[in-house]
Formats: sequence, C-alpha cells, structure tokens
Amino acid sequence: MGWDEIFIIVGAIGGIASVSGGIAAFIGKLVSSRIIQSHQVRLDILLETHKNLLVRDTDQNRLLLKRQELMFEREYAAAADFYRLFNSIVPDLWAPDLDWLEAQARIAGNLGKHAIGLEKFLLEHASALSKEGRTLVVSAQATANRGSLEFAQEANEVEFPHDVEPSEQLRKDVDEFYELMRNADERLMLDLKQGSFSTTADSKGN
Repeated sequence: MGWDEIFIIVGAIGGIASVSGGIAAFIGKLVSSRIIQSHQVRLDILLETHKNLLVRDTDQNRLLLKRQELMFEREYAAAADFYRLFNSIVPDLWAPDLDWLEAQARIAGNLGKHAIGLEKFLLEHASALSKEGRTLVVSAQATANRGSLEFAQEANEVEFPHDVEPSEQLRKDVDEFYELMRNADERLMLDLKQGSFSTTADSKGN
C-alpha cells in the first residue's frame, strides 16, 4: 500500500470524525433544548400554582377582614344596647335621693319589664355575644323572671301594690339580678375591646 492510499484513508476517517462531531453537537443542542423546555414548563406550572394560591389567600384574607368588620359592628351594637338596659335599672335621676334599700324596691317593681327587655335583646343580639356574655345575660333574664313572679305574689297580698316592701328573698333576687347585669355589661365591653370575633367558634359558643 502506497502513501497516497494511506493519506486517502486517513482523510476519509477525519471526514467521518468531523461528521460524527457535528451530529453529536446537534444532538447535544437538541437534548439541551428539550431539557430547558421541560424545565421551563415545570417552572411555568409552579409559578401559576403559586400565583393561584396567592390569589386564593388574598381573597380569603379579604373575606376574613370583612367578616371581622361586620362582627365588630354587631358586637358594638349589642354592647351599646345592653348598656342602655343596664343603665335603666337605676336611673341617674334617682341616685342622689335613693339608698340601696329604696332602689331595691324600685328595681323589684320593674323586674318584669327588665325580663322582657332582656328577652328582646337576646333575640336581636344573641349571635353577636361571646359564650360567657350570653350566659350572663340569660342568667340575668331568668333571675328577673323569677323575681317578677315573687314580686307579683307579694303585691297581691297588700292593698297598694306600689307600696310593696320586698321580702328578704326578693331583695336577694334583686341583688343577684343587678350583679349579673353589671358583670354582663363588663363582659360585653371586654369582648368588644379584645375583639371576641377573632376567637374560635368554640369560644363563641354558637
């Protein structure tokens, strides 16, 4: 074999290598492009997922804030209405002239009216009260109902019902009623300041 033939063979091999290198480079670029596209698709999906989660969380927070605003308005209305009921038990006009024994007699005569007022209050505001606040208001209403029945019974035994001198038991009922109303007023004000709407459903006792 002569040198000319050897050079031809080597040249042919070099050409094949060049072609193979070109093919390998092409395949490498193609594979890299496919990998990049695959990663891009995954990133797009991941980005869209996070975007949807962010939108959902934003909507939920907006709804929660609106709910809290509405709940605060309801709690404020309940606290304001209850304060008026509590303040009506012993009007300021009587305070300078009445001692507590006289006030007890006045309160005893109005227990029936107070019981009705509390019943209306609960019908309108019960869902806006915390469990503790509602328990106190319900207890006050029950005590007022019981006391009003006792007052009616004692009033039937005298000639002038307005001059009824409350019995010891009736005075105890008046004291219990007033204390429950005072505690309920404090509880509702505390709930309003602390924002009981932010507590769990269990603590609200719905």
